[in-house]
Amino acid sequence: MAPYPKISIVTATFNQASFIEETILSVLDQQYPNLEYIIIDGGSNDGTVDIIKKYEHCLAYWISEKDAGLYDALNKGFQKATGEIMSWLNSDDILHRRSLSTVASILMDFPMIEWLGGVPSQIDEKGRSIWVGVETPWNKYRYLNLDYKYIQQEGIFWRRSLWEKSGGYISTEYELASDLELWSRFFTY
Repeated sequence: MAPYPKISIVTATFNQASFIEETILSVLDQQYPNLEYIIIDGGSNDGTVDIIKKYEHCLAYWISEKDAGLYDALNKGFQKATGEIMSWLNSDDILHRRSLSTVASILMDFPMIEWLGGVPSQIDEKGRSIWVGVETPWNKYRYLNLDYKYIQQEGIFWRRSLWEKSGGYISTEYELASDLELWSRFFTY
């Protein structure tokens, strides 16, 4: 069997003490053997840093310092990332069980796939699934013809080669839609 490709996940956070531990555990509990988990904290003062420190032995890198917002923090994290497969997970989102091994398996078995997304879902404060979305498969033609509502960011994974072809950054120009801008660049390739 081929070795597991390295997956780099970046989590940007700021004052998310009530959520960050569950996010961290959803990544670490995957027990994926070639994980590079990076957390960029924007200088939290609510206990977030104490929670991050609790898991720092499992992290490839983390820092807590003022930044210029979510997309600036993500860029800092991705500049440290070295994985063949990349993603980000917001500090109030979680990965479902076996997500990383499933992503790795798909991308190893289908080298023509450059990025993929899972099915969006929502959970309540007790961890129960309360909604699972049904999505029509995406393709660049639908997207470029504005035939979409949104592409849910959590659960999106891509190959480093696509990231590099697309400029290797997340735009900091938009307050809330830089993921959409990144997907637009991805779709051009």
